[in-house]
Amino acid sequence: MKVLKFGGSSVANADNCNRVKEIVKKNQKSCKQVVVVSAFGGVTDELERCISLASTRNKEYKSVLEVLKQRHQEMIQQLGVSGNLNEKINAKFEEISELLQGIYLLEDISEKVRSIVMGSGELLSSAIISEFFNNAGLQTAYFDSREYIKTQNGKGVYLNAKQTNLNLESIKEKEFEVALFPGFVASGAKGEMTLLGRGGSDYTASILAAGLGCSELEIWTDVSGMYTADPRFVSQALPIERMSFQEAIELSHFGAKVIYPPTLIPVVQNQIDVRIKNTFEPDDEGTLISKTPGEVRSVVRGLSSVNDINLFTLSGSGVIGISGFASRFFTSLAHRKINVVLITQASSEHSISVGIHKDDTELAVEALCEEFEMEIRMNLVNEPLIEENLSIVAIVGEDMGFTPGISGKVFSVLGKNGVNIRAMAQGGNEMNLTFMVRTKDIKKVLNVIHEEFFDTTYKKVNLYIAGLGNVGGKLLEFIENQYEHLLEEKGLQLIVRAVTNSRKMYFAEDEKLLENWEEKLNKDGVQADLQEFVRLMDQSNLRNRIFVDITASDKVSEVYEQILNSTVAIVACNKIAASSDYSNYNKIKDAAKKHNVEFMFESNVGAGLPVISTINSLVNTGDEIVGIDAVVSGSLNFIMNEFNKGRSFVEAVKMAMEQGFTEPDPKIDLSGMDVLRKLLILSREAGYQLEENEVEHQPMIPESCLQGNSADELLKDLEANNDYFEAWREVMKEKNVRFRYIASFKDGKANVSLKEVSPDHPFYDIHGKDNVISLNTKWYDDQPLIIKGAGAGAEVTASGIFGDIIRVSRN
Repeated sequence: MKVLKFGGSSVANADNCNRVKEIVKKNQKSCKQVVVVSAFGGVTDELERCISLASTRNKEYKSVLEVLKQRHQEMIQQLGVSGNLNEKINAKFEEISELLQGIYLLEDISEKVRSIVMGSGELLSSAIISEFFNNAGLQTAYFDSREYIKTQNGKGVYLNAKQTNLNLESIKEKEFEVALFPGFVASGAKGEMTLLGRGGSDYTASILAAGLGCSELEIWTDVSGMYTADPRFVSQALPIERMSFQEAIELSHFGAKVIYPPTLIPVVQNQIDVRIKNTFEPDDEGTLISKTPGEVRSVVRGLSSVNDINLFTLSGSGVIGISGFASRFFTSLAHRKINVVLITQASSEHSISVGIHKDDTELAVEALCEEFEMEIRMNLVNEPLIEENLSIVAIVGEDMGFTPGISGKVFSVLGKNGVNIRAMAQGGNEMNLTFMVRTKDIKKVLNVIHEEFFDTTYKKVNLYIAGLGNVGGKLLEFIENQYEHLLEEKGLQLIVRAVTNSRKMYFAEDEKLLENWEEKLNKDGVQADLQEFVRLMDQSNLRNRIFVDITASDKVSEVYEQILNSTVAIVACNKIAASSDYSNYNKIKDAAKKHNVEFMFESNVGAGLPVISTINSLVNTGDEIVGIDAVVSGSLNFIMNEFNKGRSFVEAVKMAMEQGFTEPDPKIDLSGMDVLRKLLILSREAGYQLEENEVEHQPMIPESCLQGNSADELLKDLEANNDYFEAWREVMKEKNVRFRYIASFKDGKANVSLKEVSPDHPFYDIHGKDNVISLNTKWYDDQPLIIKGAGAGAEVTASGIFGDIIRVSRN
């Protein structure tokens, strides 16, 4: 014999009832079945609404009740049920109508009347489905749960197990294929109708399974078992094949909606397996809850949450070391029937905090102010402090107590995403880590923890991109081309959430901005506003956010600290922030460290070359950078290489501009300012507090060529100074040298200037737009460490930015 319980969604309409019939028929030959049904989907809510309307003298309850009556009559017709059911249904609704009329007149309601009205849905549905089963060839016996399931003192959730089990003994010997019971309803010691609590149909089924000695309880609902998290919040939530009784109890207590918490008490006591099944996907395995949860299992089994919780704190010197304080605290709440869902106390005993449902807050304040009136008046205890709009998150797993680092992982990933934990507690069995967070963060919290503990899921990373020129376009192309590879091989899903250039910005409402981003920006983008962009990015409150700066704008660099303070990581090829005043550079780095988020700018120097990361690695492992020599302008190197091939200097500059190797304003390159900034960055990352005014700086070209306001003026000035540049050619030929624009740092002195290099120098043969960085360190003293490769161009710069994005994402 086994028990099958079908919830409201499983019997919401005639089609669903037919699904239920087929499920029961499938088991017809194998064993006796006890079937428990809920009210038709939504009926109990509507009956509760009728009570609420009637108690406030709102006659609308009559029309709501009439709709319910018509729905049941239509169900009888659609299921093809014969007999005198219509008369029974009409009689039941007449009874409900009379009770509601009494509530309407008295503007009050007794618990007895509430139970009769609220429990009517199950009595109606079970009567109809019982006849439906018989008509379908299932030998079905109807049993009124009120005659068998008894509760104590008229309170539904307190089961009189002894009397109930005695009553159920009489059923064991009866002949039936299907025994059908209404869920939710029971009766008290005097025969009065009582209820088993919302979700009580599960409890009914569990009571019957225990009392009838069944081998298994099946709870049929609209999902395929319990999931690692609520799928409404976590799209990557996974079905749980097996779990222990204790894990299921913890998850259900903290908000897992699939199973009603008291349900598990009788089956746990009697070691009866419970299987959660899906009425709409009956072939799915579902979740098996048993004493032995299986060998292959993750440490964390699942996450659950409860919203609408307030944190209630009582503090003061009168709390410290006072015997009986906690007893008075909790007794006063218990007398008002206020349920406490989380408890935490400061180690100093200066305060005690509890999580309670928001609907109980006013009553809790009243109870505690009354209990501690004297202490509050004497300033020994402060007025109760209420923090609202919080949620409780529970992380559950039977093996958590034997696995170090669980809490560390949780707190680390939450910190990186800017989530503050307001209170926490851990059960003595170490199976449950529970904490409170702001309700507005709940979706983010569940997702980042789920990504951390379940290897079969992938991490979503949300990108906000500023700068959509050549480099920005290439980056978006890389992201699109590598999307599937990163998802499948690295478990990373890069989602472009917003883009902006100097004219327009666009925030996507879905995850598909990468598709036709240019069209969406041009068609639906709004006027670009940097502060609004940052505000909307912060307001999104999504997990794993990265702001990507592909501009050369000082305005964008000025909001870095603000962005980092919002726990959003930054990846930048913009050199301005890292080369600004050392105090500002340090402030930005400190903000990243303080908020435990990344600030990466590898592409500031050498485009895609691993220059900064190499310096960081050397310093972090104990080496010391004692000297830097570098050709770090791919554009200047390209210009000099083309000049050495015989082109005029102005022709070489034009060519570099056309191929996108220079900055948007080529004077930044030719003045040497770009190289100076890169030297500042390298020196600072090596551990030196170097300022711009401490760098000896000689522009590559005459100062007179740098006075114009446009690229055209620059080219005219270069043309006018052609003899000056041709003189270089003569010097190089005469001395057998080449000119390179070199950045140097040694013994605390920094210099950027055009220098001669001989054929035996490592900078002599540098082709195209290559960069070369030579590092003299404590470990690389006699022979420097050389990093060489392409250091300019949209593709290599975009690859450097892309690499930083991947590194931040994986961190």
